[in-house]
Amino acid sequence: MYLRIVQRRLAPIQNNLIRTYKYQSKVFGYNAELKTHGNTEEIANSLRDYNQARQANPHAALLIDAYRKHGHRLATIDPLGININTSIPELDANIFTVDFNVTNEDDVRSLFGGLSRQRSIPKTKDDLIRQLEEIYCQSISLECEHIESDIERLWVARRFEQLRTSETVSDDIQQRITEQMRRCETFDQFLQAKFPTLKRYSGEGAEGMMAFFDLAFKHSAQLNIDNVVVCMPHRGRNNLLVCLLNYPAATMFRKIKGKREFPNDVKSTGDVLSHLYTTTDLTYDGKNVHVSLIPNPSHLEVN
Repeated sequence: MYLRIVQRRLAPIQNNLIRTYKYQSKVFGYNAELKTHGNTEEIANSLRDYNQARQANPHAALLIDAYRKHGHRLATIDPLGININTSIPELDANIFTVDFNVTNEDDVRSLFGGLSRQRSIPKTKDDLIRQLEEIYCQSISLECEHIESDIERLWVARRFEQLRTSETVSDDIQQRITEQMRRCETFDQFLQAKFPTLKRYSGEGAEGMMAFFDLAFKHSAQLNIDNVVVCMPHRGRNNLLVCLLNYPAATMFRKIKGKREFPNDVKSTGDVLSHLYTTTDLTYDGKNVHVSLIPNPSHLEVN
């Protein structure tokens, strides 16, 4: 009798454990039901067109897949020119047989996102390889094979191809990005010169984050989003505070020198340099967005 009571009481717990720790998709833990965002009919139609294009051009599909998986390995992203691959077996042109015989250009465009309306349809294998190398083997490339969802991985690859071939960045935007990165770099150089022993978690090597945050805040303002809350790790945090979020540099330097952050009659102490926070209003094209970089009192937050 006692055993039956215990079993009945343990049953909900056992069921919960099974539910919580089931193993799916290489993730040890409970997986919530996947929700599809956007127009599901549009996604289904796009996927159907893509599959039809693969069936009509199977050899071209294999070649495109190869560059999507391995093209980044030939990208010229080593500024010192030390580790540069000139060829890899997976992209050896001799192992691919491509015969287009295109009768419907839309089929090929569905297969390869790099074909904008302004670009000509490749007629030979060499034409396709040249276009793929322009996209994946230059100073910017893409590696997205870690994405488990086939639909998401395909969307990322096609979107990257479209951006690389059909969209350009205006001179004004390029100048703004350059100014932001230079400001970030100069800030690090100044701290290194004035406070050489400071553990500052610099943003060196990640100056591009300034352009990312600036664009994210700009789009938020354009979408009439009132508040943006940012949670980030230590590295580059001070750069973002001073160079984009209007945190007073003098206040930060005062803290670095060990001076009090509060009036003398206030019995309190501040946090360490890498846990500073701020809140500010940014304006883009006449629209405001309130941005808050939250405090970092522990290392337990999800970044």
